[in-house]
Amino acid sequence: MITVDDQLIAILAERTGLTRDALFMPVTGTRIQGAFSYPLHDDEIEDVVRRIVEDLTRVIPLGSATEADPASRYVSLHEMTPYYASAQTRLVILRISSAGEMPARRSPGDVYDPLTDGWDLDPEDYDDELVRAAQQWTWWKHVKAAGAREIWQMPEPYVGADSDVPLDRALDERDRTGDEAAYRTALQQICNANYRDIDAWAHSGHEALARANAVTGTSPTAKRRRSAALKEALGYYQTGVAVGELSLPTCFTGVLPWSLIQNRPFLRARHGLALALWRLGDFDNASTVLRTSLWINPADNQGLRDLLSPVEAHTPYEKASID
Repeated sequence: MITVDDQLIAILAERTGLTRDALFMPVTGTRIQGAFSYPLHDDEIEDVVRRIVEDLTRVIPLGSATEADPASRYVSLHEMTPYYASAQTRLVILRISSAGEMPARRSPGDVYDPLTDGWDLDPEDYDDELVRAAQQWTWWKHVKAAGAREIWQMPEPYVGADSDVPLDRALDERDRTGDEAAYRTALQQICNANYRDIDAWAHSGHEALARANAVTGTSPTAKRRRSAALKEALGYYQTGVAVGELSLPTCFTGVLPWSLIQNRPFLRARHGLALALWRLGDFDNASTVLRTSLWINPADNQGLRDLLSPVEAHTPYEKASID
């Protein structure tokens, strides 16, 4: 039985990873609104915790869904899931929204034209197998049908910083010392210091994904540890993608090419999101993320096109044959 807010906050802090300060208003506000009252007996605690966690993880709509074919437009995170994997994501989005926008901007005079920059390959210059495969890619057919589109550029989270950004220092220190625990702590500090640093969220996801890869065996304990690390990675990647979507205009129709360095953190976060969803068995959403990433970066510098077939065949990640 629990009788005071502090006890409930302690349970939620362990469940969500949020600080006690961040949980104070959700708990007290929910109680003041009459959603529950003390004492809470054992059979009531889980129900109250579940309802508060749902409120803390409910997805915030960013951008607007349209009636257009999802294969021919940007599909936002809120269209794929009603809840974030991590309560931290919603908190970050609310705090960034309160701090003010940092919008993506058009790259002046730059247009992506699939007729000149695309995958209609000359057989004299490319391998025959690749030429034939490209002719069959449905995602590429949608890109071609859309015609020329404007090129956009994501904002820089460290305005005026040409080098030595915090993430670079953390990566250099990890490479120098090999201390993964210190690296994980540094990543969290960077994320907390600048919520807009999409690359820090993406690399946090990479780090959690690496921990999932390091878990061996098929015992129940191993499976729980692997699943926990994958869900942690999913939360980080979702946060990075959601932060990026805050910068995009409503009903975004442009291209975010890898060739513009500022776009790479967002594209990395999307790549990681697809991998985490795939490894957790969410094939449909993994496919949506991959196809949307190809829509905004048709040059596909990340090789996402090679992941589509096994994902859409519902091939488990562990059994897929990919380079």
